Amino acid sequence: MLKRDFLEKPYDYMNDILLFLYNNQGNATKNELIHEFQISLPTLNEYLSFLQVFLEESQIDDLVTVTLEGETISLVKAPTFPLKKIVVLFLEKSIKFQMVNQLFFKNELSSGYFQLNYAISSATYYRKIAELNELLKEFHLQVKRGKLVGEEKQIRYFFFNFFWFLFEDKSDLEKETTNQYLSFVDILKESLNLTFDPTEVLQIKLWMKISFKRLTIDSDILMSPNYDYPDRPLFEEINLSVHTYFKKIDRPYTIYEAYMFYDFFCSMNNFSPNSTFAFRLAERQRKESSYLNYMNKAILKYLKQQGYLSSYASSARLLYIENLLFQLHSQLYYFDGFILPFDNWTIKSIVNAHRHPFSGNEVRELMDIATEKFDQNAEKSNYKNKFTEIHYTIILNHIAELNEEKISIGVYHSLNPFIAELVIQHLSNVLGHKYPIKAEPFADDSHYDILLSNIYSDIISEKQELVYIFSDIGNNYDMLEVEKLIVDLIETR
Repeated sequence: MLKRDFLEKPYDYMNDILLFLYNNQGNATKNELIHEFQISLPTLNEYLSFLQVFLEESQIDDLVTVTLEGETISLVKAPTFPLKKIVVLFLEKSIKFQMVNQLFFKNELSSGYFQLNYAISSATYYRKIAELNELLKEFHLQVKRGKLVGEEKQIRYFFFNFFWFLFEDKSDLEKETTNQYLSFVDILKESLNLTFDPTEVLQIKLWMKISFKRLTIDSDILMSPNYDYPDRPLFEEINLSVHTYFKKIDRPYTIYEAYMFYDFFCSMNNFSPNSTFAFRLAERQRKESSYLNYMNKAILKYLKQQGYLSSYASSARLLYIENLLFQLHSQLYYFDGFILPFDNWTIKSIVNAHRHPFSGNEVRELMDIATEKFDQNAEKSNYKNKFTEIHYTIILNHIAELNEEKISIGVYHSLNPFIAELVIQHLSNVLGHKYPIKAEPFADDSHYDILLSNIYSDIISEKQELVYIFSDIGNNYDMLEVEKLIVDLIETR
């Protein structure tokens, strides 16, 4: 499901026109648009007129303008204005989008409300319900008698997708949840030995907001009879965190709440694949011979057979690739459905962004292997869609970077990042012409073959293969020691 699937037809076309202009240096002829969208000239003129009025009524015509000069249509946009904001404005005018909002905030739909506020007939209202149900099939949900019906975990997962991926600007969510759920985040940090970046914290807050909203509504919550069936390594640790938090805030706790949070937490990139927890979770997956481990082994075996994974790639880097695969496969394992926050042009550019030596065929072959090995229900098509195509592309790009015969060096300086830049420059000048090295400022989510630091820290050192503490990288002793590490790595590989 794409963000655009919630748009009404006129807004969908207006959005496409804007994107087409934006992706064509701001200019196009009417004939180009007619050919691209397979519409007539009168229909195009009508949509262009609607678009100009819409920009004026939305009071953004000073930021985005669409002008017509003869047969040429031009787009002029303020450099600081993101065109994606207009999609949100289109969504707010769209009935299916507002229906989902009503289902979340009111827990029911009223035909009278939509007929009155959107000036639609009863027949149109039920047609929109049918259109929404077509979209919800992907999540195994449906609107029935004005209620959203389906498994509770899937309902929460759908709302998370809806609010997270349809709104790229998270400022309203940040304000609303500023002081909320922080004690839960702290409990997770301490019990799982994790650090979270602001995006990961916000994801957890949104899931908790949805969960508490669902807990307070007056409805029959449907729990799957197979909740105990999926493999959940390290569940005891996460369960303890959930139970501790619910007890602390005096909210009713059930094992189902812990199951649902576990499935979300381990699936939606809520922690870095380079974190200690990610490696512990992967190790437990392997130890318990989980289904996710079977999935990983099947994909990794194929990648090695095809020569995509180089034999000289370090074990630590291979484990990082495994962690990426675990996160992707767990979302497909625990949940059904997804919303992609992209337009078609963006998806095309992403899936074509392959690094040497990969091409589009490798990704499609990978999806074929995954479908053959894992997909027991052909109707679900979990492994042949844009979601898996994008994520397998990203993973193949990571593998391509592994196969570059360069020693990656991260440089950390506790007092001044500019000193780290000087260290990088000195490394490049002295050793860069002798050895295949790639030095860069230390980033918490990155893995390095060698970490150079002016201090020793367990937090930044535990993820790295080799760590060297320098006193003054400009002296010969430190430089010779770093060179020895580089030579040892090259010989090992």
